[in-house]
Amino acid sequence: MSMPPFLKKLGLKKPGSKDEEEETSSAVATLPDEKENAVEFSWPTSEKAASPTEASAAADDECVVPEEETETQKLMRQVKEAGTAGVISYALWELGFWFLSVPVCLFGYYQVTGHWPDLSDAEDQKKLGAEAFAFVNFARFAVPLRIGLALGTTPWIQENIVDKFMKKDEPEYCEPEE
Repeated sequence: MSMPPFLKKLGLKKPGSKDEEEETSSAVATLPDEKENAVEFSWPTSEKAASPTEASAAADDECVVPEEETETQKLMRQVKEAGTAGVISYALWELGFWFLSVPVCLFGYYQVTGHWPDLSDAEDQKKLGAEAFAFVNFARFAVPLRIGLALGTTPWIQENIVDKFMKKDEPEYCEPEE
C-alpha cells in the first residue's frame, strides 16, 4: 500500500519503511487510532532532508483534485465562452436589473413607511439598511436568472449589435495599376 498524497506533501515517510535509510535524525510522532493501536509518523529534521516545498512539488504531480464548480460558476463560464456578445448581453441584463430594482425598492420603502427615506434620520437609516439587506439577498438569489436571460439573448446581441457595430477590420487590397 502506498503513502497517501497528503502525507507525502508533509514530507512524511511510512513507519518501518525499508526505503533508503537516512543517516540524519528524524522526529517521530505517535498517535492512537480508534482501536487504540499506535500509528507512527516520522519526518526528517535535517537540512539535507527533503523540504516540504520539494515534497509538495512531487506530490502535486500525483494527486490533483479539481474543485467542483457551482451552478453560477458554470453559467458564468458559458457567458465568457459566448464571447463579446455574451459579455454585452450579461452587462445589459445586469444594468437593467439594477436600474429597475433601485426605484422599485425606494417605492416599496415609501409604501411601507409612508415617507421617502431620510438619510439624516438614524431610524430611517436602520430601516433602509434592513431593506437593503433583504434586497441584496434576493438579488444574489436571482443571479442564475439574470445569467440565463443573458445566455438566451446572446444570439440576438451577436446578430444585431456585435456583427453590425464591431466589424473586424478587413485588410484593404490594392490592385496594381497597368
